[in-house]
This record gives sequence, structure tokens and C-alpha cells, in this order.
Amino acid sequence: MKPGQSLRERDGIHMRNREKEIFGGYLGKNGIGIWIAVFFLILGISMGAFTERMMQASQKNDLLEFVNTYFNIMHLDSIPNTQIFLGSLINNFKLLGIIFISGVVVIGFPIALAVLTFRGVAIGFAAAFFMEEMKIRGLLLSVFSILPQSIVFIPAFVIAAAVSIGFSFRILSARGNRTPNNTYGHNFISYLAIYIIITIFIIIGCFIESYIGPALIRLIISL
Repeated sequence: MKPGQSLRERDGIHMRNREKEIFGGYLGKNGIGIWIAVFFLILGISMGAFTERMMQASQKNDLLEFVNTYFNIMHLDSIPNTQIFLGSLINNFKLLGIIFISGVVVIGFPIALAVLTFRGVAIGFAAAFFMEEMKIRGLLLSVFSILPQSIVFIPAFVIAAAVSIGFSFRILSARGNRTPNNTYGHNFISYLAIYIIITIFIIIGCFIESYIGPALIRLIISL
């Protein structure tokens, strides 16, 4: 301990260093998993955009009518922000929970990639639909209603899927090499620590989606 440094300060520094070690070290071991996760996300976005292009005109008109009705409700402030926030929390935590469990199950990691692809499909479809059917306003909606929370959600889910893949392969490798049983416990603690951090970012993303997103949507549809 350095001169003049209190025990509390030393413990705080040690805790921060430990968090950096867990987060940085664990992600460093999952570099390939991150690239795989990014690939499946981009694949999902491409599939979503392609699906929108393949829709029939009547289907697009029905969907556009539904979207306009939703925007009119949003414009009238008929949906409380707290209700949007709770709905966003539930939906995103469901997906995050599926990814988490898929890693714990070990052989279930393909499910994590499927969830990430599904997320990409939703983003790609919505962005393509807005831009094709609503032109300039659709472009603004894509930027201001999808992008703000996606800046948080996309990295969070990519890292979650990558960590899930890495955890699965690490445990499979340990079993194949007959590594001592405490390896699972050590890896699981790091795995859980990463997910706790991801959970915080998901909550932040839900807040953006529920309070900032609707305000931007109301601004755009009033133009």
C-alpha cells in the first residue's frame, strides 16, 4: 500500500483492476466468438432487408397502415413511457436470458446465434420498410427511432452471444482434456460477471428506447 493511501482506496483500486481483468481478459479470449456473432448479426440484417423487399404490395400497405396507427397513438402520448420501458425490459431480458442459458447448457450455443440473427432480422426489416415506404421521413425514423438504442443493444447482444459461444467451447475443451472440475466454477463466475455488466447496458438501452426514442419519433412525425 502506498504512503497516505487508505485501506478503502486500496480496496477500491483492487476492485476496479479486478473488474478490468475479468472484462478485458474474458473478452480477449472470445475474439473469434465476437466475429462469429457479428457475422450472424449482419446475416440477420441482410435477411430482414431481403424479406422486406420480397413482400407483396398489399402486405406492405397493411403493415404501413398499422405503423401509421401506432405513430398516431405515439403522437397523442397515449402510451405511457413506463409501459414502453417495462415491455422493452421484458422482451430484451427474454432474449438475453435465452442467450445466457444457451451458453450454460454448453451444446445450446447455436441458439445464441439464432437469437442474434433474429435481432438482426428485426432491425434490417424495420429499417428497409421505413426507408422504402416513408422515403425521407422513413430514413429519419430509421436513424432516430432504431439507431439510438441499437448503439447500446447491438454491442451488448453481440458480446453476450460471443461470451456464450466462448463459454461453451471452453467447457467442452475442459471436459475433453479432463481438466479439474473447479474449472467450470471459475469460468462460470467470469461468465456471470460479464452478463451482469451486459444487463446494466440492456437497462440503459431500454431507457433510451422508452424515453428518448418516443420523443424523437413524435418530433419526426410532427414534421
